[in-house]
Amino acid sequence: MARTTGRVVEAPPVERERRYVYGGTTPSGGPAGALRPNRRGVRRKSSTFNTILLLFAVGGAIVFYVNNILTINRLASEVGQLEAEYQKIEGINGSLRADVGTKSALEHISTAAHDQLGLRSSQTQQVWFTIDRDKLKELGIAPGESQ
Repeated sequence: MARTTGRVVEAPPVERERRYVYGGTTPSGGPAGALRPNRRGVRRKSSTFNTILLLFAVGGAIVFYVNNILTINRLASEVGQLEAEYQKIEGINGSLRADVGTKSALEHISTAAHDQLGLRSSQTQQVWFTIDRDKLKELGIAPGESQ
């Protein structure tokens, strides 16, 4: 109730909202008139163009996915072939390294030099000497230059 200047004024009656939502119970003893039930929502139809466009997009995505799978499989087989070729080359390199190791040994070189070329080992001790750079300058030879 609202008061104004000493007298009591009653608020006007509140009208009930005409839209009702079903809450699980039915009203008993409502107003005499029949209440209008909620209308069903209008279902909007999708256009044929949008449906076809969606189908083309899904088809394109599927084609792209399958193409990626095929490309990945092709690349994986190519990688397998390259790895096999790499292993083959590694094996050849290993055998060549072993061959170089045996042929560069001093025993092999000295026997080949003696048998094929007729060379023999020196019987004297090696002597180390130093080069006097001042003498080279007097002779007109630059250090590191060979004649």
